[in-house]
Amino acid sequence: MTATVISMINLKGGVGKTTLTVALAWELAKNYDVLVVDIDPQFNATQWIVPTNTYLDWIKDGNKTVFDIFLPAGDDPAKLSGTRMTKKVAPATLSNTVIDVSNGEATLSIVPSILDLMQLDAARRGTENRLRNFLKPALKKYDYILIDCPPTASLFSYAAYLASDAYLVPVKPDPLSVLGLPLLEKAMQDYENLSGEELPRLGLVFTQVRQVDAMKRTMAGVRSDYSNAVFEATLPLTTGVAEAVEAGESLQTFYKTKAALKKTLSDLADEFIERVDDL
Repeated sequence: MTATVISMINLKGGVGKTTLTVALAWELAKNYDVLVVDIDPQFNATQWIVPTNTYLDWIKDGNKTVFDIFLPAGDDPAKLSGTRMTKKVAPATLSNTVIDVSNGEATLSIVPSILDLMQLDAARRGTENRLRNFLKPALKKYDYILIDCPPTASLFSYAAYLASDAYLVPVKPDPLSVLGLPLLEKAMQDYENLSGEELPRLGLVFTQVRQVDAMKRTMAGVRSDYSNAVFEATLPLTTGVAEAVEAGESLQTFYKTKAALKKTLSDLADEFIERVDDL
């Protein structure tokens, strides 16, 4: 089996993109081999999935992050700060870049991010292909690869576009967030024109949902405008996310997570799998 690579993307921040990515990844990891690739310089997915001490030890021991994937082969990161390069460094590979984390009965793999990633946003032409090349051996090892993208039309988002089989859009159902959807569509069209490759949209998922009239009207409008694109399953707003992050727990294992939310996460994963199978 070859892994299906899905980019999780929205050019507006604060729409629950990372929450959806991590929750979906842990749900899929119950039955499948799943890799999360965190290419957001804010590295929120990394901070949630990887225990702080594990992450700090990983960096201290000289292991790699997504930053190293985007470096020219053999280059020393010191060059980016103006320091003369004095040595060649080992390239990023699955063995020195992927961290495996267990939570409950599931094990999830992640390529961690780092704040230094922001230094590479203006990297030389061709850098956008490095993520796709890095993931080639991972396609034989995992069932699903989820790329947590930054909320910007950047080098990293374009690299994710080139590396993916489809993209999934988290949507917070409020008027200001929905206004960002045409901007995302334009960015996807720009990437298609630039690459000559069309990337299918897996769908849209409503996040941070509250059962209030304004959100219900917004969701009805989006379902009308994007017929058959919107997932039936939605991710409700929950105050438990921040607490689960602080506790280093997934929503699936956090003791405050209600049964209704666990059922929602299961339904979301089932629908995700069905849509992937239809690609």
